[in-house]
Amino acid sequence: MAEKQLEEGSTIHKGKIDVSDTVIYVIGFIMVGIGLLIGVLAITKSSQLIMALGLTILWIGVLITWFSGIIGNKVIPEGFGPKKQ
Repeated sequence: MAEKQLEEGSTIHKGKIDVSDTVIYVIGFIMVGIGLLIGVLAITKSSQLIMALGLTILWIGVLITWFSGIIGNKVIPEGFGPKKQ
C-alpha cells in the first residue's frame, strides 16, 4: 500500500478500496442495524434460518466496522504514523 505525504504534514494511508474509512465505518454500522432487525424478525417468526442470516449480516457488519481503517483511506496526522529509525 502506497502512502502519500500531504502538504499539512499528514500522511494519507491508502486502503484496499479508494473510499474514506468513515464511509466504510458507516456502512458497517448500517449492516449491524440490518442484522439486528433481521434477528428481531427471526424471534417473532421463530425461525432459525432467518436468525442465522441475521447473525451473519450482523457479524459481517462488525468486521467491516472494526477493519474500516484497513479497508478505506484515512489521513494520519504527523506523529501518529509509523516511527522512523
